Parts: sequence; structure tokens; C-alpha cells
Amino acid sequence: MGNCFSVSIPCDQCMNNIFNTVDVNEGYIRNLPENLASLETTIEELKARRDDFLRRITREENRGLQRLAEIQVWLDRVEAIENRVKDVLSARDVELQSLCVCGFCSKKLRQSYHYGKSVVLILREVETLKRSGHFKVIAEQPQVPMVEEKPIQPIIIGRERTFENAWNHLMKDEVGIMGLHGMGGVGKTTLLKQLNNRFSDERHGFEFVIWVVVSKELETDKIIDEIAQKVRLGGEVETKREETEG
Repeated sequence: MGNCFSVSIPCDQCMNNIFNTVDVNEGYIRNLPENLASLETTIEELKARRDDFLRRITREENRGLQRLAEIQVWLDRVEAIENRVKDVLSARDVELQSLCVCGFCSKKLRQSYHYGKSVVLILREVETLKRSGHFKVIAEQPQVPMVEEKPIQPIIIGRERTFENAWNHLMKDEVGIMGLHGMGGVGKTTLLKQLNNRFSDERHGFEFVIWVVVSKELETDKIIDEIAQKVRLGGEVETKREETEG
């Protein structure tokens, strides 16, 4: 014989759950005009913040800095959500015309419910994105490649020993300057390029390897400027130069 059992559910709890659900669902429709107005205002504030960031980024990039990856991610998200908001707001007039009884119900209840819900959800996303758009640092010095490799022809047979001798000499701790001399066309520039490119594989504690061409008429300022640009110190060098001249 089967057993009988009963489940007791408090009536007040059931009714509260029902009323809460109804209230939330009706809120999507009843509060639609206010939510649309809030969405329009918030997206405009977000776009204004985006534009401010873009102006700051342009100034920093003109100084040779590079925007942070997290800034670009945020900007991409703003662009994406801006397009979604445009789509939502484009249906605003039609949806508002569907409301009746002072906005408490709709002639197209199901459609208005889904539209009202989408407005609330995207409004929350815009607000979250706006709150996250506070960055103290927006750009930084780009990572400078240690070595700018130079194109060279294959090493001529018989020159390997010359290259290895020059490299080994350059790597000695007591060596600070090394000069190459010889007749034109014997391969001095090629040897320099080989030494330059070797640093791509073997750093030996060097932070930068800088290739600067010096003319017969020595121009010290030009050499300093080229070196400063390579290590991203162009602005600082120029400032110090102006202070010295002043």
C-alpha cells in the first residue's frame, strides 16, 4: 500500500515570491521611459570620457609613448557597446508607442517585456564600463628592440676568422673602444653589421646596441640626438639642452 505524505509551503512565502517576480517583470515595462533616458545619458557620459582619453592618448603618443593594452581593451569595449546602444535606442519610439495605461502595461506585452529587459541589462553594462574607465596611467615607454639587425650578404669564406677575432676582442672586459681600419671595399662595414647582428643572439649584459652613422664633419648634437631617439630619451635630452642654453 502506498504511503501518503504532505508538503507544507508557507502561503506568505509563495505570495511574496510571486509578487516579487511580477514586480520585476512589470518594472521592465513600467520603468521603460526612465530606463531609456538613463541609458541615453549614461552612454553620452561614457562617450565623453572615451573622447577625453583619446585626446590624452594622442598627446602621449605624439611624445613617443605607447598606449597601454588595457586602455585599448577598454576603448574597444566602449565602441562595441556604443553600437549595441544605438540599436536599442533606434527602437525606442516604436516601443514607447506600444505602452498604455500610463505606461503600466503594453499593447505588445511580450515584446515590451523583452525590450525593457534588454534596456536594463545594457544600462548596467554601460554603467559598469563607465565606472571602470578610471586610469591614472594610459601610456608608457614602448619596449625598444635591443638590436636593429642589418641586412648583410652571406659571410665570405675566409672572413670567419676575422669576424671571430673582432668579436672576441670586443667581448674583453678591458676593451671600451675598438676601431676597424683598412682600404675601401675590404669589408669593414660588413664586419660591423655582423658584429651588430651577433648581439641579437648574445647580449652579454648590453641593454642597447645602437648603430649611428657619423660623417667626416663631426656633428656631436646630431649623434646625441640619434642615440637619445634610440633609447626613447629625445624629449628629455632636448629639455636639458634648452636649460643649458638658457
